[in-house]
Amino acid sequence: MKPKKTWQILKLGALSLATFVLTGCPETQTSILPETDSTPAIPVAQAAIAPTSTINGLEPQAVSFEVCGNLPDWQRPDLETQTAELNQNPRYIDALSEEPLSSLFEKFWNESIITFTTYGLSARVEPIYLSGVWTGIEAMETCYEGDRPDAINQGQLAEIWLIGHRIINIDWSGDQYQILVEPTSQGLQFVQFDRVENNTALPILVLETDGAEMAVTSGDW
Repeated sequence: MKPKKTWQILKLGALSLATFVLTGCPETQTSILPETDSTPAIPVAQAAIAPTSTINGLEPQAVSFEVCGNLPDWQRPDLETQTAELNQNPRYIDALSEEPLSSLFEKFWNESIITFTTYGLSARVEPIYLSGVWTGIEAMETCYEGDRPDAINQGQLAEIWLIGHRIINIDWSGDQYQILVEPTSQGLQFVQFDRVENNTALPILVLETDGAEMAVTSGDW
């Protein structure tokens, strides 16, 4: 297993990155998250929900997934708290009103479903801070243990963050992942699932239990 770093290392990493041009290029890293007593990964059995469609006469294929971080009582910080945190961080205090950070903040702050097909320090700092997920970062530890970062970068795993939603199941319909989620009044889940395709962009459809389609944003910027 790769050595674990501390929460302070992530903050120092964000500060050091502030001296360079912002980039989303992924690079394999050792775990940047702290040792905590957070809830361990939760293997989730596929829910027995009847498929709603078939592809060429075939039923959708169930996709294996794992909730590697779960905070059922988590709430996104309010805008005042979020702004105060960012204004204390030299990475953002003078750049948040400029591109690309202005658009990235708008993107991550307003969305509830964020997906990833890459892993790297520079590619995670912005989604963590700008979405408000920094208040729940301790729950991410298990997601980046061992060879998981390599598996993400090699296209074997994908990752999805669910804000205010709980995952029910994931199916592969033949050309896209169909992810069923249940809306909740609070909560944060980090989910990793096996990839069955090798597309550059993750083909994904997220539906709430009432059939409403959810907006999905990519954290691979």
